Amino acid sequence: IDDGIPSYEDARKALELARENRISAIVATPHVTPGVHTKDDIHDFIQRIDDLRMLATEYNIDILDGCELFLNHDYQKALDQNLFIPIENTQYVLVEFDVRKEIGNEQEVEERLYDVQFKGYTPIIAHVERYFKNGIDIERVNGFIESGCIIQVNATSFLGYHGKQAKKIAQLLDEGLIHVIATDTHRATGSRKPCLNKIFYLLEKKYNYHAIHTLMSENPLHILKNEWLEPVYARESFFKKL
Repeated sequence: IDDGIPSYEDARKALELARENRISAIVATPHVTPGVHTKDDIHDFIQRIDDLRMLATEYNIDILDGCELFLNHDYQKALDQNLFIPIENTQYVLVEFDVRKEIGNEQEVEERLYDVQFKGYTPIIAHVERYFKNGIDIERVNGFIESGCIIQVNATSFLGYHGKQAKKIAQLLDEGLIHVIATDTHRATGSRKPCLNKIFYLLEKKYNYHAIHTLMSENPLHILKNEWLEPVYARESFFKKL
């Protein structure tokens, strides 16, 4: 479909890795670009997700509908015409901005997030750590949460795969400004493959076990059940230090 898994063979490899990482459900999130993708494209995306769903039964993994909606200048048209795919018929929809530049002003970001909410959906801001080129703006991220948005970060960002600034997302963990840590899998090899186990054990060494488990398992499950969820305060406890 886009820059994700390119073939059935690669999909099988990625599913095998997902199973090794104890992943039992995957939300498929093809990119939807307003002004580019049509109703026919959305139909094709859903069909390809169905193809993946059939393949994933061999690995006892559930594949769920979704997309990553690019909130560009044509976003209102996509909202008005329902040219996007909410996560498995829930109120949640994964959204993103242009990661190639610094995050935009309120009109480009907060106003567009508000319009998604006005449509009746809760935006999950994808890989929020990738939008800040000069250090993560804690106050801005906190504002997203206070307005009712959900914050997702990429597991691989903790390894610095998306740049030095993205690696600083420990700040978000320390301040309790993350709801979900997810894979953002694009490939079966390299830096964008399923790696939740590795990141879990990396973070569990420093942070509260239950907090990391909530970010990687319990909160994603709340989303799939269309339930509300809270950001997680994961700072290392005094007893953990001892």
